[in-house]
Amino acid sequence: MQKMPVTLLLAAALTVYLTLDTAVILQTGKAPGLFHKFLRYRQMYGPITRKGQPRRYWTYIFGNMTVLVLCIAYVAWALFSPETLNRTIHW
Repeated sequence: MQKMPVTLLLAAALTVYLTLDTAVILQTGKAPGLFHKFLRYRQMYGPITRKGQPRRYWTYIFGNMTVLVLCIAYVAWALFSPETLNRTIHW
């Protein structure tokens, strides 16, 4: 894996974005969280809210959480794998 720092950076950025997005969704009750204002007119089924469409809302939350867990697992594996610990990463 020669491009590990780049993929690690992308996974870390995605982890931060998903954490913020999920926090905003849980606070406001509207999905998507961070870009709700820009995407509300493009949604086919109307706004996805906790009370209006709970099934779609929780599907969005669980999807975010699944990808978040995968990103955290990748970052942890990349940082603590035996290959990475035995060599230095050159940019």
